[in-house]
Amino acid sequence: MTALKTKDAIVDIDFTSMPGASTMPAVPEPQVPALSPEPTTILNIIERASRDPAVDIDKLDRLLAMHERVKADSARLEFDNAMAEAQEAMRAISPDKDNNQTKSKYATYAALDHATRPIYSRYGFALSFNTGDAPKPDEVRVLCTVSHRGGHRQEYKLDMPADGKGAKGGDVMTRTHATGAAASYGQRYLLKLIFNLAVGDVDDDGNGADGDVEGLAGPDALRNKEGQLLSSYASNKAKDYTSRAIENINLSANSEAVKDWRREQFKAPKGSNVSPLAWLEFNAPSQFQRVKMAYENVTGEQW
Repeated sequence: MTALKTKDAIVDIDFTSMPGASTMPAVPEPQVPALSPEPTTILNIIERASRDPAVDIDKLDRLLAMHERVKADSARLEFDNAMAEAQEAMRAISPDKDNNQTKSKYATYAALDHATRPIYSRYGFALSFNTGDAPKPDEVRVLCTVSHRGGHRQEYKLDMPADGKGAKGGDVMTRTHATGAAASYGQRYLLKLIFNLAVGDVDDDGNGADGDVEGLAGPDALRNKEGQLLSSYASNKAKDYTSRAIENINLSANSEAVKDWRREQFKAPKGSNVSPLAWLEFNAPSQFQRVKMAYENVTGEQW
């Protein structure tokens, strides 16, 4: 009911009684979206504190120091996660160089670099090599700085002998040659150590090591569906996941709980494009079969 004022009287008009009034849609009131509060960060706190004359310089310095620690911790965590993912993506590297003296093979730095650089670059890493002061005059200290795009960097070092002596103790190199050879050896060894590369536990140009990856691989070595050997990091990850998965299956209260677990393990976690079980099935089929058998034993149904 709406009241309209005319010149002589007030007339009440009932709009609901008008023809077609019942079919007229109600016009909703405009909705104003709620404003989400700006997230409070350490930088916000520092900014407010810097404008507050009651906050002394010592407190402001402590806030800045806390901010730097939080940044450093975050960068270090990002570094560690990227390192784990990079190592998971790396495979065993075949030797490419013959040692005529020992009639054996080894992997050169060029082979290692060719296999690893595209992978570690993709995960945000950059390597820089240098030399430093060694503790002994007949040694060369090889340095490697591993930087990550998240801001964290880590230093690695390796002291290599550079006396120019051969296996029998005689002089086989000049001092200059020995220094260059030691630096080259150190650069290659550091690259292997940093990314835990599988070429052979001992890589000394074939001196005392077979260098043949297939020969070094034991009968229990893990391979993916394409027959490639897994890196030691990926192998350990697969075995650890399998052990925990079988334990969870065997300790579950009932078969329905195991089925729920299986469904969850086939979902890719946040930030990943592959689920744990899918990763295991491709990278370690033998371990996947163990999980599959445990599942079928407990649930009584096929995988």
